[in-house]
Amino acid sequence: MTPMTSSIRKINNSLKLSNGLVEAVFSIDRCFKLDKFIDLGTGKTVCTQKEHILAFDREKEDLAVKGSVKFAKTSIRRIDDAYQNTGMEVVLFFRMLKSGLSIERHVFIYDGAPAIRIYDVYSSEKDLAGLYNSDILSIEFKMPFEARCVEFFTCTDQSNYRLIEKKAEFKNRAGFFITDSGAFLYKEGPMPDSQPIKGEYDFIYRKDSRIVSVTGLGFEKIRKGEKRRANGIVIGLTEDNSSLGGLKKYQQARYKINYGNDIEYLANSWPAFHLDVTEKKILKEIEAASRCGIKTVFIDDGWFDTFMGEIDKEKFPHGFDRISKFAASKGINVGLWMNPLGLDIKDKNAKEWDGAEAHDTFVEGNRWNWVARTNDFRYAEYLGSEGVRAYCAMDIMDKGYFEHIRDKILSLYRRYGIRRYKFDLYQLHLFDTLIGDPNRHYEKYRELLQVLKKDIPGLVISMDITRRNRPCFDFGMDFGRLFMENRGRNLKDHRYYHPYVSLRNLWYTAKYFPAQKMELEMMPQIDDYPIEYVLSTTIFANPLYWGSLADLPEEKVKRMKLFIDTLKPYKEEIMKGLVFPVGEMPEKGNWSGFISMRSETKGYLAVYRNGSKSGKYRLNTKLLSSRKYIFKDVFNSGSFIILDPGKMEFAIEEKFGFRLYRMEKANDS
Repeated sequence: MTPMTSSIRKINNSLKLSNGLVEAVFSIDRCFKLDKFIDLGTGKTVCTQKEHILAFDREKEDLAVKGSVKFAKTSIRRIDDAYQNTGMEVVLFFRMLKSGLSIERHVFIYDGAPAIRIYDVYSSEKDLAGLYNSDILSIEFKMPFEARCVEFFTCTDQSNYRLIEKKAEFKNRAGFFITDSGAFLYKEGPMPDSQPIKGEYDFIYRKDSRIVSVTGLGFEKIRKGEKRRANGIVIGLTEDNSSLGGLKKYQQARYKINYGNDIEYLANSWPAFHLDVTEKKILKEIEAASRCGIKTVFIDDGWFDTFMGEIDKEKFPHGFDRISKFAASKGINVGLWMNPLGLDIKDKNAKEWDGAEAHDTFVEGNRWNWVARTNDFRYAEYLGSEGVRAYCAMDIMDKGYFEHIRDKILSLYRRYGIRRYKFDLYQLHLFDTLIGDPNRHYEKYRELLQVLKKDIPGLVISMDITRRNRPCFDFGMDFGRLFMENRGRNLKDHRYYHPYVSLRNLWYTAKYFPAQKMELEMMPQIDDYPIEYVLSTTIFANPLYWGSLADLPEEKVKRMKLFIDTLKPYKEEIMKGLVFPVGEMPEKGNWSGFISMRSETKGYLAVYRNGSKSGKYRLNTKLLSSRKYIFKDVFNSGSFIILDPGKMEFAIEEKFGFRLYRMEKANDS
């Protein structure tokens, strides 16, 4: 076994997971309990587990107590899936003796990750309620500590400042719980404001006893014969409390990225064309993309005859045949916008009353169509949109609709080779329907993406996270990237595009989530900022050109192509590193930056002057060791500086400008 490779061993009544960085030992002697979570770098036990409370029907039982569980079987496998990297997984099948709940406990350890990951799948032989505030994990730390909790206001349309960091209290709504003693807990699921079923708290912190309980399964009840997947938990080592290098290593080990396929320059013409997309316009966009260095061109909303119906033959007389062939000849991918959970009200399967209502519901039952219906049999969601159409929500738990949307997307791939999609508009909290509650719809949506990922090689789904109640920071990252924002120039409020605002969005998001999974918009067509500065703000993400490429003046096309071509030999290396924000949070008038660490001795540093009055800036960061580094300027070949990490002063003449450096430790000579 090579260093950092994961292993799982079952020894008598215990289970040991290890990868050279951490070790977790679980007791499985008629219970399930974390006996110790060990930092193998120090040999010290970080935490243990004393209890694991499951609540149901105004009663409770403790999974950590011997005799509470009857085990059925255990399976262990080596992981190498379509959407997660290599490691080991153990699945334990057991039954709780008091409640009768059957649980599949999935425990993961990834190669090179100083963390373990756990989630449960519940099933039951009888109806149970009152489950929501059961423990996901409850642990006791060995040493006293202070902690901070972190969450995001997830609706980027409504704010430019979304990061929420606060001192841990007794009850905390948060996605992360981070101790000052070197550990982090991540509740695997959406941020609190986007959970399909909202809870009042996620982490209970009993400071005097050093106990943290992670709670909020994601569902309140389970019916006989149902399966329910609960929110998960990741426990790991921070390695450094300010930069969270351990969290970054876990995310890099957890999320699979095909750098040749998944990291790319994108373009979306929505701000320019709105719903008026046509074959003629998209062909021009593809031609322009090939001259600029863009890899994927999206056809946004408006390509169908009725909402999410067939391709509009007036706009696209050749369907997507001509577009897909032309794109292939230019080496360009075609991307397509979709609302996978909506259908035009004109569609026969979207009518609120289609004749099924003529049956006596209480006596006969009804064979309803695909509409997502409330318990009053009405539309769960009905929206007029863009002033020209109306659509309603479809029930993805309806077998017919699930197969319809799955087959529609697969047919677009098989006929036109489309492997890029942007999913938008839906609100999962509204799906409390005749067939299932929001949690079950959420998991059915995950199932759809799993099927698509399996059947479409190289599939990348851009998950729009500009509104709430979407998978976003949860399984959105398993299947592609996150479309972060809708900034532009048509509104004069906080949604008005400034490059440093988009840079700020990436800067604070990258503190806790992988920048490699983010799409960040850029508008090099504007004239009030230097084009190179605009383009530079997206170096550490997936750049998204926001507007019509065909409208870009030739001089800007050349400058954009030069920028992309200059960066190209370094881009993959940058994205393979651990990406950290440094400097100040980007604001007009300050300096900020990013570092991508490929190892302890080399990486990349970008420094941004965001309109600061001063042309010089001293950068302080703990990410670099005490030895001197050579900084080679990527965009000025042959130019380099040698700096001591304690005295890193940079100069940029342009008021809005940047420098990108390839850095290596200097040798003694």
